[in-house]
Amino acid sequence: MPTLPSTYGAWFLSFFFETILYGIGVLQIMLYFLWWPNDDFYSIKLPVIVVMVLETIQIGFFCRSSYFRFVQRFGVIQIDLVWYVVHLQLLANYLTTFAVQLYFASRIYRLTRDTVSMYRASPLGLYVIVILALTQISAGLAQTVKSYQLRSFLKLDLTKTSTIVQTAASSLCDIAIAAYLCIFLHRNKEGLLRSQKILNTLMINAVCCGMPTALTSVCTMILFLVFPDTFWFFLSLAPNSKLYMNSMLATLNLRQNVRNKWKTAQIGEFPTSQPTEGHPTTKTSVELGKLSVVFALVLLTDIYY
Repeated sequence: MPTLPSTYGAWFLSFFFETILYGIGVLQIMLYFLWWPNDDFYSIKLPVIVVMVLETIQIGFFCRSSYFRFVQRFGVIQIDLVWYVVHLQLLANYLTTFAVQLYFASRIYRLTRDTVSMYRASPLGLYVIVILALTQISAGLAQTVKSYQLRSFLKLDLTKTSTIVQTAASSLCDIAIAAYLCIFLHRNKEGLLRSQKILNTLMINAVCCGMPTALTSVCTMILFLVFPDTFWFFLSLAPNSKLYMNSMLATLNLRQNVRNKWKTAQIGEFPTSQPTEGHPTTKTSVELGKLSVVFALVLLTDIYY
């Protein structure tokens, strides 16, 4: 029989961590709209708004289900109870994950489309990312429907297959995104002696943005399998979508910091406009020896971000 610490206790802790991450995300959203008012609406601002709305809905459902469990049913301990709001909460979580992964895939698509063929990373990586993202959301929807039909936390073991597929696909998708960006940057490092440090910073940023979400997905799968009939898997599942939101916003808000490093490197020609002046232009007609600089600048301005 599950204990209170492994059920209600884990639920409370996950709610605590998720609330903190949501607050950080809201702050990042405020800074984004303050610093970058001229970003393209459909390709950048709209995904940010969609993620913000989904995460607000998700934490709203979490608050509602917690109020129902701990206030309206105070003194009535029914650990296996699954209220319908919990399923909506999980659905919003999976949709946020899918939205952020598609956002990064769209930026990578522009990177693949606009670069010269000899410096282009294989489009196969993009296909892998999209397939993994679709697999993740499909398994997430299947898991949501199945758990709704079961209506009991003690029967969630029957959703093991869809849970494993969802968490594995989500983790692999994040790793694929980080690997794709690192491979592209590494291919274009040749001949940029004074900018090696900056490109290394970009690769570290790509890894740091992808690894937390990948690790939480893996932790969710492990906790779900190792500790059945408990809520311990909520410790990584609930905050996971908030990490996706913060990862997306961090890449957007760090743009000017990385651009300033490019300016101090004094290599080639690079943008001089500030965030509030819209997207800067980049020199595209240069000799072969400067192609890497141009591609990196495109990555920093209009592609990855």
